[in-house]
Amino acid sequence: MEQFDSLFKIEDIFALWLSTVGLERETMRITEDGDLATTPHPKALGNRSFHPYIQTDFAESQLEFITPPYESSETLINWLSGIHQVAYQVMESDNEYFWPLSTPAYVPEDRDSIKVAQLDNEVERGYRTHLAAYYGKDVQLISGIHYNFQINPEVLKRKQPESMDRVSFMNAIYSKLGRNYLRYRWILTYLMGASPYIADNYATELYGKPHKRMMRSFRQSRYGYQNKADVYVRYDSLEHFIEDLEQAVASGQLSVEKELYRDVRFRRGNPYRELLQKGVSYLEFRNIDLNPFATYGIEQGDIDFIKLFIITLLYLPDVETNEAVDKGNTYNFQTAEADPTDLPIDMDEIRQFLGKMKTLATTLDRNRPQKASLINLIESKEAMIDRPDLTLAGRIIEACPSPSDFLAFGIDLAKDYRELYQDKPYLLHGFEQLELSTQDVLKEALIAGIEFDVVDTTGNLIRLEHDDHVEFVKSANMTSHDTLISYYLMEDKVVTKKLLADVGVRVPAGVSFKNPDEAKAYFPQIEYSAFVIKPKDTNFGLGITIFTERPSQSAYDEALKLAFAEDDTVLVEEFVQGTELRFYVQDGSTRAVVERQPAQVVGDGKHSISELIDIENTNPLRGERHLAPLTYIEKGSAERLQLSEQNLDFDSIPAEGEIVYLRRNSNISTGGVSIDRTDAAHSSYHRIAEHSAEALGANFCGVDIILTDYSQEARFDNYAVIEANFNPMITLHRHPGRGQAHRVGRDVLKQLFPEVAFSTEGHFIG
Repeated sequence: MEQFDSLFKIEDIFALWLSTVGLERETMRITEDGDLATTPHPKALGNRSFHPYIQTDFAESQLEFITPPYESSETLINWLSGIHQVAYQVMESDNEYFWPLSTPAYVPEDRDSIKVAQLDNEVERGYRTHLAAYYGKDVQLISGIHYNFQINPEVLKRKQPESMDRVSFMNAIYSKLGRNYLRYRWILTYLMGASPYIADNYATELYGKPHKRMMRSFRQSRYGYQNKADVYVRYDSLEHFIEDLEQAVASGQLSVEKELYRDVRFRRGNPYRELLQKGVSYLEFRNIDLNPFATYGIEQGDIDFIKLFIITLLYLPDVETNEAVDKGNTYNFQTAEADPTDLPIDMDEIRQFLGKMKTLATTLDRNRPQKASLINLIESKEAMIDRPDLTLAGRIIEACPSPSDFLAFGIDLAKDYRELYQDKPYLLHGFEQLELSTQDVLKEALIAGIEFDVVDTTGNLIRLEHDDHVEFVKSANMTSHDTLISYYLMEDKVVTKKLLADVGVRVPAGVSFKNPDEAKAYFPQIEYSAFVIKPKDTNFGLGITIFTERPSQSAYDEALKLAFAEDDTVLVEEFVQGTELRFYVQDGSTRAVVERQPAQVVGDGKHSISELIDIENTNPLRGERHLAPLTYIEKGSAERLQLSEQNLDFDSIPAEGEIVYLRRNSNISTGGVSIDRTDAAHSSYHRIAEHSAEALGANFCGVDIILTDYSQEARFDNYAVIEANFNPMITLHRHPGRGQAHRVGRDVLKQLFPEVAFSTEGHFIG
């Protein structure tokens, strides 16, 4: 193997590492017994004619998961995590699984029972029918990973010689990369081939039944996705490749250009001849087997390994000739059809290649100290050269020594992974760093087929797109449909009360203070025994203290201290007795209502309040603030103050059945619980909430109303609006502690994207 080519220098490796990767993972839906699922493609999903993330491949039961392109393997795994979770949550049956291997362990004897994908496009359905007849349906049940790679455009821009135009240069670079990949891909097949078994009755129309029961990769063998032997295309130039492909279609060897089954696809042109004018944009590598030991079909480390493998090919000299490509094809077939315990077909070549990867990895690792070591990754692959048992195929036959156990082996893994996909269903897996309401909007976008990107994780800012329509959303409800001034009107509680009072909405009486000493001195003048102290500008219940009975001066002063810690203006206002309900108003209509009860524990006569808090915090719905439907109950100064008002402390042991309140405010963000009251609340309160949102100029709004009896019609003396929120925490309604859930995240998207047809059918368990 020759030394590095002269075009790319060692210092270019940093920019090349910023090249982007997109993944496609195929998988068969199966029943708990391993049969192919006969249920239709999930009806809850957006239509397959446009869905960017979840498609079907050949069969109706064969799902395809597609990530956007990213530089980071961690981001790609996060996307796969979220897509897998959502796909499970919308499946038509609760007893289906994703087959974790590339090759099927079961093929129905009645091949007619295998339905091709029921697409709206008749041409696409007809194409799949042709594939079934010509190659056999068995072949179409094989699944894998497609690895899409685009060279960092900034690198290509710097490297383009003045003597070449952009299109010619791009085509030359990508053609070289394609040739080199075909020449050396056998190394990946040796290390990562992972389909050593296949169903006993499996057969192809072109090559019949496999000649052996076990090989390193049935998917990469002649029995996988392969054309007839006489289909030959040259790779020595892009022009020759296109000429040969067009001739194969014209002669009837192929029905269409995409029927060419090769491990490299040049991407951008349709038909391929357009590449000569547009230039290749990226390459699709199609030879990666599913890793059954990886939750999502591929490990993050292997995403990085393949990326470095591809970049190394850019550094190597161009193999140039069709003979070199043919040699690579021969090596790959021989490697795929070898026994999983066989050593590499060319020990020197694989050692030299991994050595060159190591040279690049050494440079990269020096500048990525916080990242996983690429050197260690390559050394783990080097160990496989002399130890085939460490390769993926070797590990599979060690875990499953007999082909007769193949089905049970796959089912066990599928069931294990299903448990992982179903963990914490209220989250969008892979996007847990976002607050929960934003995760819910993204989950609904993923279901509907609206493209999205996270612009700022810390700020919960996302970008949504369908066709050419783009919307930005912050914290699930802050959109272009609201004005900035409406946020200030809701944030400033004094202004909120004035505006609502002006339109005839009842609000609590009270005063505001900027000076803590003046606020303390006001204590003797307070006319009401029950009152609230809270910051003027607040959200999530921070700094709020409620006194249901007149407190001591010291308790009053402590509450002021908490409030002034959150804002420089504090309100002291009457406490309206009753039940507090949150009304979620969107576009002038009340979409959902919840009752929020304060943080509380129920005594058992045995445990202290502190211990009961610990027990309650093990509730799977509780978690860190804004990252779970219910928030952990704290043991802070606010809780201590409320306990003291009840002559209790954290060491007190309440009687069995006794409810002890840790807070007087009922915010979920301070440990409260939520109960859906959408249908139970009298419609007059819906109208009050809608009227309040209108007065504040708010499209998205959470209106908090204290009322005496929510089942009775509203009167001026039996309710009061105490607050309005521009960030109403829609997860309250999506995941209430008790009662009916409401998909208000989908309501957000429906208003933002009225042109999208949201499915009204299907099954959704998220």
